[in-house]
Amino acid sequence: MFKGNIVFSVKEQNYQEESKSMKAILICISFFFLISIGNGPLWAEESESLLPDHTVLSFDNENVLSDDTVPSSDKEEVSSDTFVMPQIYSVSINMINSSDDSKKEDLLASIKTLLIGGREKEAAGRLGEFLGLERSNSKEYLGFYCKSALSSVEGDLNDRAEFLSWFLVGYRKNGVVMVSQEGIEKINASGKKRGEFWRNVGEGKVPSHKLERVYTANDVTYIPFSSGEIFILDIVGSAQGEATVWKILPGGMNKKTWISGKWEREITVRGDKLY
Repeated sequence: MFKGNIVFSVKEQNYQEESKSMKAILICISFFFLISIGNGPLWAEESESLLPDHTVLSFDNENVLSDDTVPSSDKEEVSSDTFVMPQIYSVSINMINSSDDSKKEDLLASIKTLLIGGREKEAAGRLGEFLGLERSNSKEYLGFYCKSALSSVEGDLNDRAEFLSWFLVGYRKNGVVMVSQEGIEKINASGKKRGEFWRNVGEGKVPSHKLERVYTANDVTYIPFSSGEIFILDIVGSAQGEATVWKILPGGMNKKTWISGKWEREITVRGDKLY
């Protein structure tokens, strides 16, 4: 009897301990299940809150890239039924010297496809590439083109500078300085070792002297230069209007402004880097 009681007591104790263990396991499983259900929405919420941060970071990265190029202003796709060719392209294609109409038609069709697809930068680059090949990337022709065609770019001088930065990606080997007429009383340009000032190119004339490098339009002055070239601008401010100078290279531009007033600035333009 005594031994049997011992055996019975041990079995009962084991049973009770096993029962307690099972209850503990079930409680733990229930506890973790409740935690996982409770944490589900929280993790989803945290994931959603991380999305804007990730987007901002991606956007900043694009901005860092676009500082060396140009912030993208490509437009959304448009319907071919409502598409109207921007005037700058029509004017530019009419300036093409080739007598082969099929080349013009192919270029026009290519540009139209790019513009309809919202790829305006590529369209401007394609135009620049065609004219660059035709004119051997001449900076003299580039100055003539700026003076003759860029006024047809829709928008203000900033829009012209942006278009020109895209155009130069295709035209290559050159850059352009734009100086606003507003806010400027006087402007002179010369080589990095000074010497004689560069001269204005007459209306409708081809430069006949190496110093004829300045192209003056109604509201802006264009000065084309070769990639890597260094030269000096001397500008005198006007009592009225804000003065602006753009340095434009293939795919990017640097802009500086000065308030109205009687002041003088000597600006060294480096054609080998944007900033």
